[in-house]
Amino acid sequence: MSSISTDTDELYKKISELKENIVRLKQLKLELIEKVKKMREKRREKIAKAKELTQQINTIRQEYKMKLEEFNQLKERRKNLVEIIQQMRKDFEEVKKLSSQNLGNPDSIERKIRELEWKLQTSSLTLEEEKKVIQRIAELEKKLQDAKKAMKIKEKKTEEKAELLAKRVELNTIREKIKALINEIGEKKNIIKKLVEERNKLRDEINNLNSEIENISKQIEDLNTEIKNKSNELNETQRRLKSLQENPVQVNTTEVIEKKKKSIEEKLKQNKRLSFEEFLILYGEVDNKDGKDNSNIR
Repeated sequence: MSSISTDTDELYKKISELKENIVRLKQLKLELIEKVKKMREKRREKIAKAKELTQQINTIRQEYKMKLEEFNQLKERRKNLVEIIQQMRKDFEEVKKLSSQNLGNPDSIERKIRELEWKLQTSSLTLEEEKKVIQRIAELEKKLQDAKKAMKIKEKKTEEKAELLAKRVELNTIREKIKALINEIGEKKNIIKKLVEERNKLRDEINNLNSEIENISKQIEDLNTEIKNKSNELNETQRRLKSLQENPVQVNTTEVIEKKKKSIEEKLKQNKRLSFEEFLILYGEVDNKDGKDNSNIR
């Protein structure tokens, strides 16, 4: 009975250890589940933040694009204004030049041209004289064009001076706007760069969280398997304890024979000679009801 008592104590001890292990494993599993839960919540927050950053980037990129279009339009307008102002200055220089030539009144020049043309038609001139008159008419016609142009520009001189001043003011305004736009475009470009870097950092953190979550989830699966195995072992040990308590002699005899079989099998592996009794134990059958060995050697 002392052997049975020892076996019972060992089973109780094993059951206690298995229960402690199962409790410990379940506690560890709960801790890991809680950890995964927090990590998933953290991941959701980072994903939401990454989406928010993407929206900001898209908005600022749109603003950047609009500012760039405005910048190109202003550059084109500046180019046109410069060309207009240059042309107006050229016209003023021409007026100044024409004024210095003392072109005279267009009406008097036209009258002189008509007189010369009448002279050609009515007078008898030598070839040389006729040539001189024609040349003089051509000179007067050129002078007439210049006189008319000078008069026309002079008439608009006051108006064009005011327009020139307005164009210069507009040009300066556009230059200031272009300067401000260059700063704005540069700032938006820097903001986009920083936001993209921040979003990329978040994406790296999300990927790391995904890896950690996957790793911990694998640990939880392994714990589930270990808990299941321990639970099965616990059930088996409890069954053995119950069987030992209900029929101590049968269980004890069976365990003794099993131990002997293992010893004989070890002896056989070492090529040692077996006794007839050892053959019976190794190849015989145990009648668990009466505790006798029934040989079943073929």
